[in-house]
Parts: sequence; C-alpha cells; structure tokens
Amino acid sequence: MFSRRQFLAAAALPAALPLAPTAWAQSNVVRLVVGFAAGGAADFVARQLAQNLQAELGATVVVDNRPGAGGRIAVDMARNAKADGLTLLVTPGSILTIYPHVYDRLSYQPLRDLVPVANLCAVPYSVNIGPGVPASVTTLKEFGQWLKAHPQQASYGSPGAGTTPHFLGAMFAASAGVDYLHVPYKGGSLALQDVMGGQLTSSFNVVSEAVPHAASPKLRVLAVSSPQRIAQLPKVPTFAELGMKELTSQEWIGLLAPKGTKPEVAARLHDAANRAFAQPAVQKALAEMAFGVTTSTQAEFAQLLKGDLDKWGPVVRSTGFKAEA
Repeated sequence: MFSRRQFLAAAALPAALPLAPTAWAQSNVVRLVVGFAAGGAADFVARQLAQNLQAELGATVVVDNRPGAGGRIAVDMARNAKADGLTLLVTPGSILTIYPHVYDRLSYQPLRDLVPVANLCAVPYSVNIGPGVPASVTTLKEFGQWLKAHPQQASYGSPGAGTTPHFLGAMFAASAGVDYLHVPYKGGSLALQDVMGGQLTSSFNVVSEAVPHAASPKLRVLAVSSPQRIAQLPKVPTFAELGMKELTSQEWIGLLAPKGTKPEVAARLHDAANRAFAQPAVQKALAEMAFGVTTSTQAEFAQLLKGDLDKWGPVVRSTGFKAEA
C-alpha cells in the first residue's frame, strides 16, 4: 500500500525536470495500450494515469484500448513498438505471469520483451457465495464443510479459464480438500450475477465487483486475498487470517515499456507515474474501487514480475490446465 511516508516523499519530488529534447516533446502524444475494453479495471487505472501523466511529461497521453485474446494483442503491440517512450503498456500482471504457463505458443516472453517501469496498484480478490448455499453458511470454514457434504454442487465461477481467480479457486480446493468444479465465464461480473441469482454456488472475483453488492442478502463475501482487510469490507477476513496464507494474492496493474527503452527514459516515466499516482484525487478514485495504490523502485517491480512468474508455474502445473489457443 502507499504509506504516508511514501506519499509525502513522492509528493515532495520536484516537478518534471528539464530534459534535452525527447520523443515526448517531438511527438507530443504518448499511448497507453490496454488489452481490454473501456470500463474494466486495467482501463480504469490507465485513464487515471493518463489524466495525471500529461502534466508530468508535457505531452498528450491517450489510452489505446486493444481488446482481444485475453490481453495478448496489447502486449504484442507494445513489445513490437519503437522503444522511444511513446508507446507503453498498462496491464494486469496475470497476462505476464500466468499466461506463459498456460499457453504453449505464447508470442512474448515478459522478462525478455518488456521493461518494468512502475507498479501502479494492487487489486485484491474475494470468494463469494449466494442463495445457492444455505444461509446458515457464513464462514469460509463452514463453506468448505458444506462443499464436502454436497460435492455435486461444488462449483465456482471465474472471469475465464487461465485467469488468477481460476487458479485461486484451485488453490482453495487443494487447501480445503474439496473437489471444486471450475466454471469459466466471459467476465467476473457475469459469474457474480449467477451467484446472486442462485444458479452458481460461488465465485472468485475482483473485490471491486463484489463491494457494491456486499450489503445485499443475496451475496456473502467470505474472504479476501489482500494481505490486510479492506476498508469497504471491514468484517470480511483475509485468507491468511483463516489459515490459507498461500491464497494471499493481488493482481497488480503495471506500466511497462518495450525492450530497448533507454534507462533514463524508463526512469523518467517511473518517477512521473509515481507522482501522478500520489495525487489525492487518484488515490481517492482507486480507494473507492478497493484498489490499493502501490509504489516501488523499478528493480523491485522487476523482482515482483519475476517472483510472480515463478510462483504461478507450480500452481498451473498442479491443475493440468492448458489453454487451447
């Protein structure tokens, strides 16, 4: 999370330092490529960044939505772009850390093809149940017991096969010792709707999808995957609190540049992004979505990328899942 000390440090950074003529000054347009349609989490974060990055770079910053192939089209577009700081990628981490383990013919290698610039925010997940589970089930432990007693109803929805929620569900099944049928949807909100309608037992969702419905009697949020409880759901425990520390996982959304981007350009972008996300209005907007603002050095972000890439490999292999295309 973005601590008070880190916020003050970022806010105290000097305004954009004068530089020799750069591609920004010459072109005056920076594109933030996003692999999903407008309205999604990555698009929301990219637009927050774009609005506040313009003043930092002295250039127009636009969001370029390139949906398709689960975000892979945008990664390919960014990695093949000229390494001049004008075309950047804003993406959820799973596109770079899980996909390499589920696609046999992935066109990119994240550690080879991209330069980590800035870790922008962290997005936690939740496990949710609805009318398909008796009202007497109110805790994750009770839910696990109910699943064992009703294996024919043990199912969960996710935003799609190969996503982080897909594998969080598999990890929960292993930890709880239950058979848990995965039902992929074309979006987390669709799975949540079926949970609330009683057509689906449970779902793993981005927390921001569950928060607006948390007060409804049709939804029970049992746990969140963040390291600490989140402000919007103060009574909902973390997986770690419930003895499932291995399910502590957040989807980071980061800013990356094509391989070959000069270190001084990447450093300028890193500092500008941190200053942009230190703005109170940005922090407020992200907090309302239950997104945690993060900050790190470029080296720390690179280590996070590598660490998550290593982490998800064994998890994916344990499920035997492979994407078809």
